[in-house]
Amino acid sequence: MTETTDEMLKFIPAQLHADVQRVLEISPLFSTLLRNMTGGEYRTLFVDSEHALLPDGSQAWIPTCDSSDLVTCMRHLRRCKERGHRHLIWWELGLHGDMDISCQSIADFASGLLDEALRMACRLIAPRYGTLEGGSFCVIGLGKLGGRELNLGSDVDPLFVWQGSGSSAGGRQSVPAAEYYMYASRMLIRLMSERTAEGIVWPVDMRLRPGGDSSAIALNLDATLSHYLEYGQTWERAMLIKARPVAGDLTLGQVFVDGIAPFIYRRYLDYTTVSALAEMKRRIDAQAGSGGIMPGFDVKRGRGGVREIEFIIQSLQLLHGGRNADLRVQPSMQAIGRLQQVGAIGESDVADLTSAYRFWRRIEHALQARRGEQTHKLGEDYAAYLAEATGIADIEVAMIQHAAIVEDAFQRFVKPLGEAEEIEHGWLSGQYKGLEALTEAERERIDLALTYVNECLSRGMLPERSRGQTERILTQAMPRWLDDENGVTAVEAFAELIHSISGRATWLDLLATHQGALDWLIGVLSASRYLADHIVKDPSWLEWPLMVEHSDADIHDLCTQLNQLSGFDDVEQVLADIGRGVDRARLLSALAVDAHTADAMTIGGWLADIADAATQAVLRLCLHEMDLPADFPFVALAMGKHGSREMGMVSDLDMVFVLVHDDPSQMLGRRSVGEHGQRIGRRMIQYLTGKPPFGAGFEFDARLRPSGSSGVLVTSITGFRAYQFHDAHTWEHQALCRARAVAGPVAACAAVEEVVSSVLSQPRDAADLAADVLQMRAKMLEHLASKSDAVIDLKHDAGGLVDIEFLAQYARLAFGGGGRKVVDILNHLPDVAPDAWHREASALAETYLDYRQMENALRVELWRSIGELPSDAGATEWESLRRHAGICTPAALRSRMQQVQRIFHALLTH
Repeated sequence: MTETTDEMLKFIPAQLHADVQRVLEISPLFSTLLRNMTGGEYRTLFVDSEHALLPDGSQAWIPTCDSSDLVTCMRHLRRCKERGHRHLIWWELGLHGDMDISCQSIADFASGLLDEALRMACRLIAPRYGTLEGGSFCVIGLGKLGGRELNLGSDVDPLFVWQGSGSSAGGRQSVPAAEYYMYASRMLIRLMSERTAEGIVWPVDMRLRPGGDSSAIALNLDATLSHYLEYGQTWERAMLIKARPVAGDLTLGQVFVDGIAPFIYRRYLDYTTVSALAEMKRRIDAQAGSGGIMPGFDVKRGRGGVREIEFIIQSLQLLHGGRNADLRVQPSMQAIGRLQQVGAIGESDVADLTSAYRFWRRIEHALQARRGEQTHKLGEDYAAYLAEATGIADIEVAMIQHAAIVEDAFQRFVKPLGEAEEIEHGWLSGQYKGLEALTEAERERIDLALTYVNECLSRGMLPERSRGQTERILTQAMPRWLDDENGVTAVEAFAELIHSISGRATWLDLLATHQGALDWLIGVLSASRYLADHIVKDPSWLEWPLMVEHSDADIHDLCTQLNQLSGFDDVEQVLADIGRGVDRARLLSALAVDAHTADAMTIGGWLADIADAATQAVLRLCLHEMDLPADFPFVALAMGKHGSREMGMVSDLDMVFVLVHDDPSQMLGRRSVGEHGQRIGRRMIQYLTGKPPFGAGFEFDARLRPSGSSGVLVTSITGFRAYQFHDAHTWEHQALCRARAVAGPVAACAAVEEVVSSVLSQPRDAADLAADVLQMRAKMLEHLASKSDAVIDLKHDAGGLVDIEFLAQYARLAFGGGGRKVVDILNHLPDVAPDAWHREASALAETYLDYRQMENALRVELWRSIGELPSDAGATEWESLRRHAGICTPAALRSRMQQVQRIFHALLTH
């Protein structure tokens, strides 16, 4: 090395020789970075502080690389990084340059590398996945990257957000937007952090994204903002203070930063947040150790170190930033200066903390510049090394002094958890207030429920902190429950929930930490008896509000699990799995109804998908049990709302079983094909209607089969065709408008659907068809409609659901076209339909959606049907509908039903 050093010194000013040799001796990393340099590069690097060059994100430091070769791209990024780090280490260890300038330079350099890597990533995945037109993607810098105060050896903590729709084009494979950005993100991470012979560019840590390692790498902008605004945690508020767009579409990134501001900064002084930060620091102490300055001391996480300074600044920003937007800045030193300007912290404290921050950052960088390690801990020989690296005399004394000053400030500014004032007249003390408006029976029920909560907490199954958490939960919940008609029931459900989570304090920690989750639970326990029962049985549902996105992916996953069921020898286990899947899908649907994240048609499709998967699984199970081939020609034909994919929470399975075989009397083993078919039908009904864990838990209606209840359970395709063409009534052809083959061999299903299509396509006399429809509707009104002005039957009364369904079915039979859903038929009428139908169709479809939303809301919130809606506007049903539906008064409903009734008669009598 001496020969090399001597050769190198020829290109370096003599006044710098001693510092160059000193840095080479103390930093093996620096020596490595100097390999293969030219004389010109030595001259550029080794200059004094006035002329020193520091890297940034410009072309001068990160030239564009247009290669489509992965290895070439990786080598280019790593060589750019090596050059930049040479200059940074010389600035810090050789020149003892300004730390603020250094940290900003490192962050800007890393941002530029990320930006170049992102361009490379999109280019590298293009041959396979093409590009996404109109989409945008941004890398949000978190932590020190976002604050422009990055370490030499820090990870970069990014958040990837995207916006767009559709699918990629121009590659071998077209993928949806979410999937395209996932592949781009993975390639970006690979380019930055995969180790090659030339090392890595920068370690990438994705764990700060919502959901951590279990969530998508790239997150949709709107869904991510919604998650933070409703269910974000305290630590995420502190973390997002430093969020800053660093690469990609910076305009999109600024939309994200602006969008999360209401989550980060509250308009009130939220001291519970400060307490939570103190608890976070206490947990860090437990991991990092709380010993004094000695080998192993963590200058970042240890007491009096960098993290405590950051927590002081962030807690003050969180407290005051809601009312003063000037405090909403990312860099710590800029933030503390502004906090001083508004009087949130004194001048002497600012001077002490600023000095300590810059001191510790210099120590941190020196530790990392020694061997290129990602470390914040003092080594065995830390004193001698750091004195050489930093030029600070009496380094140990300086460390002790700075740590003591910071620790004292932390105790004064960040209020430790547990020092909050005791809640006066706590609900668990037995001294209740605000029960005066309740009946004696209701007060007794609340007293019993709260006593039960107290007993659960006293059994030692939950840690001591859970009592305080429960008290705080009740302090928020009880006033709302006491003001709710279902409040007493909600208190009782909460008591059962506390019993259910005994031994698993995580759920109480969650409720005590996530205001969004607590608000959701308070509302759900009083609003939805269906959901309350399920949450009590399975508290893991408490995590549902914390999911970043709610989508049909949940339902599709459940359907996939049912489709992959095997091991049919264990019949009970298979039935339990089917029942569990169906039950979970219903609950996911109910949660979406309660949260307004899915409309009625989406819910109907989800429930139909799980019903299809359950039916198919049951058929496979039956064939296995009876030792019949998998392609046995048995078809399950879904009718009603199952067939049209418009199911509600309690929809029956209306089903017709068809045997697609030319000669059902033909023997197959000891029984004929027809006998096998009848046995399959009976067993399928048994399994589909068995209550979990002994079946799928559906109600089943087979009355739509040929000849109704008097007909055979399973009909041959010949008999099915003959009946539909020659004997079926108009109402049976109406029902056929919704028919859909959902289980059975592909060819057999196609044969049944061909019969259905042929029947529906028959020419019909419009007047005769209208007369039949009107006659059937009149019979239903006579036998099924409500007979009292005190109630409204939204399904059967004139102007209700059935009127709109009958009109859609008439249109399908009279005018042709396609589609099974009511709204699809009405919104896509063929041109041959009269003008009057085209004028009224969209209003009918909109009303149908409103009716279905009312149906779902009442079922989820109160477990009540739309068959007996009270005429009293003050009834509980209408209170729920005011929160969850567009039609929310009896008067508005009657008006809408009168309009539908008028349209019904006008369209069918002209």
